[in-house]
Amino acid sequence: MAFLSSRSEGTAGRYDLGDQAVIGRHPECDVLLTVGAVSRHHAKVYKEADQYFLEDLQSRNGTFVNGKLITSKESLSEGDRIRVCEVELVFHFDSPAPFVPSAEMTFDGTQFGILMVDDPAPSNDDSSSSRIDIRRSGDTHRLVASADAKLAALLKITRNLAQALSLDDVLPKVLSTLFEIFSQADRGFVVLREPDGSLAPRWVKTRGPQQDQTIRISRTIINEAMSAGEPILSLDAANDDRFDAAASIADFRIRSMICAPLIDSDGVAFGALQIDSSQGQGRFSENDIDLLAAVAAQAGIVIRNAQLHEQALLQREVEQDLKLSTEVQQAFLPQKSPTIAGYQLRSFYKAAHHIGGDYFDYIRLPGDRVGVVVADVTGHGVAAAMFMAKLSAETRFCLAGEPDVAKAIENLNDRMSALQVERFVTFLLMVIDPVQDSVSIVNAGHMPPIVRRAKDGQISEPGSDEAGLPIAIDAGFEYIDVPLQMEVGDLALMYTDGINEAMNSKDEQFGMDAVREIVAEGAGADATLQRLVSAVAAHVGNGPQDDDICVVIIERVEDEVSLPDHKTGGDLGTASDSGTDA
Repeated sequence: MAFLSSRSEGTAGRYDLGDQAVIGRHPECDVLLTVGAVSRHHAKVYKEADQYFLEDLQSRNGTFVNGKLITSKESLSEGDRIRVCEVELVFHFDSPAPFVPSAEMTFDGTQFGILMVDDPAPSNDDSSSSRIDIRRSGDTHRLVASADAKLAALLKITRNLAQALSLDDVLPKVLSTLFEIFSQADRGFVVLREPDGSLAPRWVKTRGPQQDQTIRISRTIINEAMSAGEPILSLDAANDDRFDAAASIADFRIRSMICAPLIDSDGVAFGALQIDSSQGQGRFSENDIDLLAAVAAQAGIVIRNAQLHEQALLQREVEQDLKLSTEVQQAFLPQKSPTIAGYQLRSFYKAAHHIGGDYFDYIRLPGDRVGVVVADVTGHGVAAAMFMAKLSAETRFCLAGEPDVAKAIENLNDRMSALQVERFVTFLLMVIDPVQDSVSIVNAGHMPPIVRRAKDGQISEPGSDEAGLPIAIDAGFEYIDVPLQMEVGDLALMYTDGINEAMNSKDEQFGMDAVREIVAEGAGADATLQRLVSAVAAHVGNGPQDDDICVVIIERVEDEVSLPDHKTGGDLGTASDSGTDA
């Protein structure tokens, strides 16, 4: 009969297996493990034909075979090591053969039972201190590794790492090189600082089988080496009574250890290398510390380059995603202006970054009406663009389901407020009714349209007094529909604050007066749009565009005008005849 053996504390020595055995913490389990981190029903071993398999039962902490996390059923062979949290079980057939460990084992420290622990801090009373006796590389009377040894080590690590680019290639090769250089090393770690500042073991290497307990690495020692910026050495950890309380030492019965920081080109430590020697393999001497420092210096350069390479690949993926997001956002915006009897529309759109939070749309409504929307979501980038996409869909839904446009915007505000997202939208709607030859305005916290009268050249900003709260601030707000009569030659400018708040190199805004002056010049929609966009571009100069820009111009004309499709591309200084410039 096949069985599992264990030497872990708190477990039995042998568990016989039938056709199926469940491993877990529940009293009814066949392999009962009384460890808090073990799930009630953690994993199971079962037999199919003449083969045994192991399967994880969706446990909290996972199940490992020979140091690797299993994600599906795993076939078992003689001597396979099954790790369940801190318990290690060994699988045997009926006649167990002695388990012969591989000469060396290397595994990803993020997927195995590795713990970073804080060993007790030093006490002022040396007799009570349990901290490791550390000797720094700067100590006097220290033997120094020979130049030949350091050169050989550097050549070896350079040769081994010459073709490695990714961290998953570099880190195992660093450890393999350490084992070639330091024959007395039984175990090695690479620990790196994560973006959040925490330390994480990335790769681990051992010469023999794994221990029965979870491997512990001293965070205290790693921090000590990184803070000092130089290697530290414990000459004889196993025979010092002060080490009894240090879990990281007792776990592996460490005889001696060396820890060296990994330092980037700016002199900042971003991780550490540590190698240990157990009681059976001799110990390190003081001249080894200088040798490890030389290896760590070279390894630090290679590891840092690998990190930068991975960051570059990630940045490339981000840029590709942003490019795709730009294309998707362009699909949300109108591709051409609608044909409306007696009216023509012109537009310009340019996001400050790849994607933006400004939004405009033309929405066909019952009775040949057309709703023209200009809106500005707070903020920039992906989050604003996603909120804009939701706003676009909800706006069309609300206007299609409610003929009263003021009531429709109330419904829109309620639906967007219900999302409980910490963003709001300034929103301006102008509904053109060519049958009634009228225009109505609903303003939710946006700048009112600037209207120029062809008759006397006067400009006004209708609906400013009736403007309500921006969308998504507070549900239940009532909005007002303001009528506007447009005569032939009249023009209405809808815009976002990327126009009037455009900044030059002196931190001066373009300003509302400049916008009003351009509208008051008396040109038609095409010329007004071109003048406005060119003036803003000239004001900004070579500086960056700080905010998204969106402009829509409605002009009352004599006859129906057929307009070309929207165009994309170009720069801030060129407005399309009638389209989206992004």
